[in-house]
Amino acid sequence: MSGKSFLKLFLTLALLLAVVGGGYFKLEEFSAAKVREAVDRHADLVRVDFERALLNPFDKSLHVWGLDCRFISGASCTVRKLEVVSFDHEHNPPRFFRGRVQGVSVPVEFINLGTLARDFRKMGYEKLDFDLFADYSYEDETKRLSVKSINFDGTDLCRVSAGFNLGDVSLRGPGIGGFIGTSMLDGSLVWQDLSLTNKVVALSAESEGLGIDAYRDRLRESLQLEMQEARSLGNGYAENFYAELIKFIENPERLVVRVEPAEPVPLLYVFMGRSFEELLDLYGITVEANFYSRK
Repeated sequence: MSGKSFLKLFLTLALLLAVVGGGYFKLEEFSAAKVREAVDRHADLVRVDFERALLNPFDKSLHVWGLDCRFISGASCTVRKLEVVSFDHEHNPPRFFRGRVQGVSVPVEFINLGTLARDFRKMGYEKLDFDLFADYSYEDETKRLSVKSINFDGTDLCRVSAGFNLGDVSLRGPGIGGFIGTSMLDGSLVWQDLSLTNKVVALSAESEGLGIDAYRDRLRESLQLEMQEARSLGNGYAENFYAELIKFIENPERLVVRVEPAEPVPLLYVFMGRSFEELLDLYGITVEANFYSRK
């Protein structure tokens, strides 16, 4: 290749890179303006500053980095990255959403957590760090809301993963009115403890003026009495709940909760004065503690 040809190729590549780079920065500028426009609509509730944003024009995904959120109440938090993978732009409320929030950090202060801040500080937390993920979809034709996954991953706290299906949900208008008459179809929740349960037990023991072992024994005895009462009433769901909770308290690792009613059950039953044990039976709730470590 001659020197002239090489120079021509070099200049062409440089120009191409300049165009791509300029386009990228223009896209970031456009994205930041769009995000700013969206957050300003809620300025009466929260003020949001961020470092940069990128709106993908092909799949319409959104990435926002370095968020600083200041709520009108005085509460605050920071977020390393917000990612919206897919989002329904045509309806309100949105018929589908998939996204995650990474690196959320909430200072353990009264303004953020109320009276719980004191307990978290006693357990050694100066801030709460966690990630969130959500994925749901809704069908107008079937009126079915499928929450495929809601995940909470808290550093030195716990990991919680839940999913459920609701029927008879009407989202044709804004507000919560569409959830009146909603029924529970099925669901599950997995709690993986990282240290929170042991810290809560230790804090509760201290507040009662007991050692940890003595407090666990008293808690176990209380749960055994509840289990025996459930057995005498023939409530197998409640008996299972207390039996597995005893195992979890003794060795907090993983707790799996399943909701499998024999037929769809209205959610309003939760607020109609039924006892906790009755609700366990009504919604077909079963619990299994530390199932993955069993031989």
